[in-house]
Amino acid sequence: MADQTSFKERVKNTLIYMAPRYKYYFVNYEYLLCSKAFIKEPYYIVSAHGDNFRHLTGVNSSLRSDEFYEKALDGTLTEEDFDFIKRGQSEEQVKGSVRRKINVLPDIINIFSSGTKVYYYFTKNRGCCYFAAGKFTCTLGFSSSVPAKPMSLLKGNELDSAKSQNLDLVLRRPAGEPQFNEIIVGNNEILLKYLEQIRSLLSDDLLANLAPTNEEKANK
Repeated sequence: MADQTSFKERVKNTLIYMAPRYKYYFVNYEYLLCSKAFIKEPYYIVSAHGDNFRHLTGVNSSLRSDEFYEKALDGTLTEEDFDFIKRGQSEEQVKGSVRRKINVLPDIINIFSSGTKVYYYFTKNRGCCYFAAGKFTCTLGFSSSVPAKPMSLLKGNELDSAKSQNLDLVLRRPAGEPQFNEIIVGNNEILLKYLEQIRSLLSDDLLANLAPTNEEKANK
């Protein structure tokens, strides 16, 4: 009979697999999000760091969050580096939570895409997030910090369908850059609707693409 992979080994393998993908999608880039669901602010900027990674996995570790992430990133994370022991919860409860999280952890790299719904001030169980983004397989909650950071991952779309709204526009920039230069979700027409609030955050190239051509001017 073939050897069976233990649950803990499966968790470790998933974390090592996902760490570089999390780095590319969330650490290397920052995102500007616009939606009618955002009733307090006209937009939110999301900027993640490596030390946000462990919290999304649900595991417990004596390592600092940044150390945990770096070990997952370079492939040296071991089964001794984490456990399923948390105050107020049984080990089986923690394992159940971790199981649900790692099953959908790969899906977070598509959270900012067409069809995503967002909801302001999302609460679930004992957790509360400033806003959350949800697709069919997962819900990702974000902190109230400026910029916002990913802080909670749930399996399935847990957003209230009657209250959540489309993620209308997502712009992206390399982390640390001052201006957003790429449209990920939406188009120029949608960008124009939010232009007044976000103009100062846009690159010259994006703004140039919004300018009407001479032919369009002549036809007006």
